[in-house]
Amino acid sequence: MVWGIASSDDDMDDVIAFRDGLGLTFPILWDPGGVVYESYEVLSRYPTAVFPKDWILDAQGTVVYVNNGYEPDEWAPILEAALSTD
Repeated sequence: MVWGIASSDDDMDDVIAFRDGLGLTFPILWDPGGVVYESYEVLSRYPTAVFPKDWILDAQGTVVYVNNGYEPDEWAPILEAALSTD
């Protein structure tokens, strides 16, 4: 399962335009209170983080991949491997 997560600082219209511009078909979840952002300690672990940021989590919720850009050729095999273990 693939989801996008928009933080409380994002404007949802911009997020939708970004998604549509890239032709993405997965749902984008809204994180208005930043709970997801905080639970993965984005700022303390990645103080120079820029957005968008790609994250792949395994079935247990462990981060297995993080990148500061949209690079599907890099993360596609990782995502496929993570999905094949479910």
